[in-house]
Amino acid sequence: MTNPRRAAHPRRRWDVLAPAAALALALASGRAAAAPPEEGDHAARRAAAEVLFDDGKRLMREGQYAVACPKFAESQRLDAGVGTLLNLADCLEKIGRTASAWAEFRAAAYAAREKGQVERETVARERAAALEPRLARLVVTAPWADHLTDLEIRKDGQPLGRALWGTAVPVDPGKHVIEAMARGKRPFRVEVVVPAGEATQVTTAIPELAELPEPKPAAAPTPPSHSRGTVQRVAGVALGGAGVVSVVAGSILGVQAIAGRDASAAHCIEGNLCDATGVALRGEARMRGDAATGTILAGALAAAGGLVLYLTAPAGTPARAGVGAVGSGAGLVVGGVF
Repeated sequence: MTNPRRAAHPRRRWDVLAPAAALALALASGRAAAAPPEEGDHAARRAAAEVLFDDGKRLMREGQYAVACPKFAESQRLDAGVGTLLNLADCLEKIGRTASAWAEFRAAAYAAREKGQVERETVARERAAALEPRLARLVVTAPWADHLTDLEIRKDGQPLGRALWGTAVPVDPGKHVIEAMARGKRPFRVEVVVPAGEATQVTTAIPELAELPEPKPAAAPTPPSHSRGTVQRVAGVALGGAGVVSVVAGSILGVQAIAGRDASAAHCIEGNLCDATGVALRGEARMRGDAATGTILAGALAAAGGLVLYLTAPAGTPARAGVGAVGSGAGLVVGGVF
């Protein structure tokens, strides 16, 4: 049984066929004569295309054009043919997508010419010519962008080549989204509604894109003031405590120096005439006295510095610190909570 989608089209002179009959014949019959038998994936694609084509024809007869058009489009994608293109174009015209139908009729005319299908080529060209006066057109302009080489304009998500800017491009009636973007510029987006009707033309002028603001440099994090205050108060308490311990230690050394001088008195006569033991005791007492003086002076300065640090610290959590002496005062322990 001959497949109507792929049956060879009988050759006739176009001048003996009525236009309506020629169109019916072109749409009902299949594409060019069948190619040599193929196997594998291509054969599966052809089989799927045949089923989709038949479904599309049935839906067209039932008036379900919106459902039929995707069937023809997918059939054409799987296995391209002139007959499928003609049916797809006819379907698109019936749902009001005039620009898409016009483009598909023209594509069918070129494909039919390559295959030597004169009658189909004629039908396709006449249908495209009949649609042309009814086409709605959209003009997108950006006259300010001649110097901006990286500007990209898109129509319905597809790039619109620079050569098409300012050109009246056929579009299907309805809503279209125009976008423009460039490096360092704020993107632009607008929805345009193109009405149906003969010689309808809508012009959309893209405004000059605004500059994006310069990014602000990230500021270095500033420690909270209460943290700085806590650290300073702890340091003040620790330094002041060390000063107090030094004063205490110096006082102990001073007492030891006095006791050593008193003990030397038993080994000395007439004040400074001392035996060897007396000389040693007085020498040790003098060294302890000098150490006591230096230790007390350093302790007093440290205690004063610690007090200043504590009193000038920013407000915050009170610091806790502790100090302590080890042994006779020769060692010092300082601790705190930050």
